[in-house]
Amino acid sequence: MSKQRTMAVLTEINETSEQAAFGSIHHFCEELAAYARKCGLFFYVSSPPLYLEGVGYQWTESGWGKRDVPPADVVYNRLHSRKFERSPLFAELLARLAEENGVIFNHRFLHKWEVHCHFERHEYLHPHLPKTALWSGQNTLEAFLDAFPSVFLKPIYGSQGRGIFCLQHLDDGICLRHSTSASTAVYRSMDALASALRRQIRTPMIIQQGLELRTLDSRPVDFRLLCHRIRHNDWRVTSAVARVAPPDQFVANLARGGELMAVNDVLRKWYTRADAFQQKQLLKEIALESAAVLASEAEGLYGEFGVDLAIDIHGQPWIIEVNTKPSKQTDMAVSYQSVRPSAKAIVDYSLTLMEEKE
Repeated sequence: MSKQRTMAVLTEINETSEQAAFGSIHHFCEELAAYARKCGLFFYVSSPPLYLEGVGYQWTESGWGKRDVPPADVVYNRLHSRKFERSPLFAELLARLAEENGVIFNHRFLHKWEVHCHFERHEYLHPHLPKTALWSGQNTLEAFLDAFPSVFLKPIYGSQGRGIFCLQHLDDGICLRHSTSASTAVYRSMDALASALRRQIRTPMIIQQGLELRTLDSRPVDFRLLCHRIRHNDWRVTSAVARVAPPDQFVANLARGGELMAVNDVLRKWYTRADAFQQKQLLKEIALESAAVLASEAEGLYGEFGVDLAIDIHGQPWIIEVNTKPSKQTDMAVSYQSVRPSAKAIVDYSLTLMEEKE
């Protein structure tokens, strides 16, 4: 009798509650479990230490139960900690997987600078890339502020819109705002601004051209397109949403209070029906090209990306950033009982990987 195919999700698990909790992907794991069962897969959720012990959580009618589990044929990496991915424990897990002929996808977090470098090697993406450099102090700051009316400084390892600085020219100086603080400061000299930034920056950053984005009620808008690999290097968009920044904020991330809207609803406020359709198709095309480039360039195997795009006041689409562990709050299932397309896509891709191994 042939061995049952096995799929695992790797994430942080809170075992102190009455039932195990998987954080922000808890409900998504239930959807994965339901669809994996339909596909005849043995499915479980584990953490690096539990996986090395041969233990995981399996979904039953009464909830998640802890049990001994077999090695996985395919592992979907949903660890939320970059630090964990650099740990000896994670290296041990990868070695174990290799010994057991297992495959892991969404191998690790990709930071903002390496993503930009991968994109820069592909000329057809250049029209959609904001000018970007590694932050190296006052010289880069002056060069960017000379070239653009506004500039962003972003932590290369940042997520959820945290730790971003926005610098903007005013008549009486340069305004400095922070994405996680309500404070605003105006500096009248470049030396004073650079000194203030040196005191506040404790991590590698990129410096990036500011964009004049299209807005709704003066609130910047961006678009999150969730892309999933079907097979080899073919990708499809499984969900797309618009995110509107809160009043007086310059980032639209949900973690910073952004509001979700349907892409069509936003585009129809800006364009005719025909133009809105064309812009949506262009956003999808850029997202799919971005996913295919990263999948082919980055070390390791990737089956899912969250691509953030925006449109400027001239109608030009721009790539804002790409997430290798995209939030599951932006493509919620239609009802609690349903399985969203992104969950089906993850299981389907896992099945494709299993077939390729056999």
